[in-house]
Amino acid sequence: VIKIGGQSIMDRGAKALLPILEALIEAKDKHKILLMTGGGTRARHVYNIGVDLGMPTGVLSKLGDKVSWQNAEMLSVLLAKHGGVKIGHGDNLEQLTMFCRLGYMPITYGIPPYGFFEHPAEQGSIPPHRTDCGAFLLAENIGARSLIFLKDEKGLYDQDPKKISGPERDKLKYFSRISARELIELDLDDLIIERPILTLLQRAKCLKELQIINALRHPEHISAALEGEHVGTIIYKE
Repeated sequence: VIKIGGQSIMDRGAKALLPILEALIEAKDKHKILLMTGGGTRARHVYNIGVDLGMPTGVLSKLGDKVSWQNAEMLSVLLAKHGGVKIGHGDNLEQLTMFCRLGYMPITYGIPPYGFFEHPAEQGSIPPHRTDCGAFLLAENIGARSLIFLKDEKGLYDQDPKKISGPERDKLKYFSRISARELIELDLDDLIIERPILTLLQRAKCLKELQIINALRHPEHISAALEGEHVGTIIYKE
């Protein structure tokens, strides 16, 4: 399962996305790939409007999935001549094996279909389970061999690199490999993936780890990660 970041990849347009799609097209004949999409800046905008209007968490979840679905639609069009096909969260998921055996590259949106039944957030009302969590839950459910998040950073740092510049950036601690339990205990102010994933990974029965790579600068890392190479950050179940 490969999840394409909304804000980190999709929102940047053709210059960022097309080289990544070329790498995926090259890899698809060797690997069975399920693509999932994030929401990005437009989803954040929808959440902000919904929060301002006093919408509850379940309604915000319903609103957010529309943006992720739009990104899946765009990917399916771009990849149509290479076997890209958009699928939903219903009966299509039961046909994943068929799609892969026929040489298709199924694409679906990352937001999990909790909808009105989304869990209440610990703080505020933003849905706690968004597209990163959706990718994890689906990968775990289908017994995926690997889960790879395509981002615009090398991996996980102890602080958000985008918020730090100059000499201070060189002082950031980079995590090449770390357990979900350690990350929970560290309780970092910022994570490159959604925080609930750490708990989900500790409870997982199939997935033993997940991988975060910088596909924006290094599309070739997609193939490396699919081959099991250690690029980017690996977060594992302890």
